[in-house]
Amino acid sequence: CNSKNGIIRDCFLLSELDNRRRPETVATQFKNSLTSLIEILMSKEPSYVRCIKPNDNKEPGKLDDYLIRHQVKYLGLMEHLRVRRAGFAYRRKYELFLQRQVELTFYLARGQTCPPTKASEQGLTKIFIRFPKTLFATEDAFEFRKHLLGMVPVPLIYRLRCRAWVNCVSGLQVHAAAIKLEACWRGALARKEAKKRVWAVQIIRKFINGFINRKKPLCPENTEFVQLVQYNYLMKLRDHVPKNVLDKSWLQPPSILEEMSEMLQKICVRNLVRKYCRGVTAERKVQLQQKVVASAVFRGKKEGYLQSINQPFMDTRLSKYTTN
Repeated sequence: CNSKNGIIRDCFLLSELDNRRRPETVATQFKNSLTSLIEILMSKEPSYVRCIKPNDNKEPGKLDDYLIRHQVKYLGLMEHLRVRRAGFAYRRKYELFLQRQVELTFYLARGQTCPPTKASEQGLTKIFIRFPKTLFATEDAFEFRKHLLGMVPVPLIYRLRCRAWVNCVSGLQVHAAAIKLEACWRGALARKEAKKRVWAVQIIRKFINGFINRKKPLCPENTEFVQLVQYNYLMKLRDHVPKNVLDKSWLQPPSILEEMSEMLQKICVRNLVRKYCRGVTAERKVQLQQKVVASAVFRGKKEGYLQSINQPFMDTRLSKYTTN
């Protein structure tokens, strides 16, 4: 800065000598510029504009159908229109929409027709119209009758606007009431669910207390638990009951049901023996009595006696061919 050469003096500023900070790098400059660009973009409302070339020769007044269809297809305009038609294509604030709807109210009062607006929904600050033809019909009706607005008295216009505002406010009140009803209903469902959970917690706590006191005599703390254990044991035992007298298997009972299980086993064995005895014929009974006598005589004294127990005695060893 103190050089006598003017070019060198202009290259180095005096402020740069006083600043001891390192100069910004390329990456820092890029980051700062990107941050400022994002801030500018976020502060704006984006509008997507798609340009379509009418022809490749840049000639005015000439449209190439094939080229235009190709661009519409690959830009996704038809898919965008289908999505917009499936939802609410028109969205506008109440104040802007009522500026045109209020004037048409005067003609409705006089018996004239106005396009219906049933295909719409009301939000908190905006009105949503599903079908574009409804909006177009409303705009066409306004354009057709706007020249007659000068014939409407000024107080009547204000009165109609006030009436429209009251209708809007009442619509918002209905919306708030619907929200209140939904909140009350959700609260009732939540309270019902809370009662169910409290009941479930009480039942679980009761059965845990019954399990702790299961070995004690019957009392209010373990009565329901013992009844549940008895029911489950009997339901399992129903599918595992012995089918004949020789089957000695028996379902292992819980510790609190051992006495009852022994009684049931004795009753089951007696029932099986009773059924077996009723099914024995007279001939079979005589055979069994003879087997008992033979067992008292030959048991432990004759070889091969155990193998012959299941063989029935014959009435006689003489056949009709050996008799004289």
